Amino acid sequence: MKRYYPFTTSDTSVAVNVYHSSRSVPVHRHTFWEIFLVTRGSCTHASEAGVTVLVPGDVCIIPPETEHSFSMHGEVEIYNCQCFSSQLRPEDCAMLRELADNDVRGGGIRLDGSTADYMKQRFVEILREQEQRREDGAVVQHAALQLAIIALKRAQGVQNRSMEQLSRGNRARMEQATEYIEAHLQEQIDFAALAKQMYLSEKYFRQLFKEMTGLSPVEYVHRQRVVRSLIYLQKGCSVSEAGELVGWEDPNYYARVFKRIMGCPPKYFKQI
Repeated sequence: MKRYYPFTTSDTSVAVNVYHSSRSVPVHRHTFWEIFLVTRGSCTHASEAGVTVLVPGDVCIIPPETEHSFSMHGEVEIYNCQCFSSQLRPEDCAMLRELADNDVRGGGIRLDGSTADYMKQRFVEILREQEQRREDGAVVQHAALQLAIIALKRAQGVQNRSMEQLSRGNRARMEQATEYIEAHLQEQIDFAALAKQMYLSEKYFRQLFKEMTGLSPVEYVHRQRVVRSLIYLQKGCSVSEAGELVGWEDPNYYARVFKRIMGCPPKYFKQI
């Protein structure tokens, strides 16, 4: 039996809810579009596009009738925007479909800090109108959604153009680099040596890496270490132990990086 989740409200075609919980969400689908922005914490999202770990600043677009699920890594905050195709402008529906179809990374769209803040502000505007039910509120909600979709289209365009510029050989090299990083997260990674192994200058290696992943090599390592440290925190390790197990001997530095990426300190996850 298919599990369908209902629309957030009954009197609007565009709605936002904020998910605050550590509870995972089982496989489900719905009859409307869903755009969700992770603003705090981390989760694993599984859909037809694949399985992806999401952290603050990551956005996914889920078309109607798409099965997907969430596995939470502790408490998360997710802004979830929902909308019905039949109530949107044809051009907005076309852009949403294009965003979903052009997800070449298979893991949604990774936003920089300013774009993520902009998206959150648009969702807050929709939520405010939804709660206050003021005159012409639906017009404001649709306008905010349109601005959010345009921001996503621009961000995805930048990411995809970078991917398209990579040759097959360079893309294989960067995939090899990410696999190496995943296997040696707890070690001190020498990017100059890694670049040399691939017959690339360190500068060009860093450029290609960012074009492939959307992150610099250092930012990528930090992100992956933080996500992996969540596993150790959930197993009962102390903050200093979790940081050391992913390659950070200085617990204060680990805590600062963790808070910058996740939006809250690691001790917060120890309290859940």
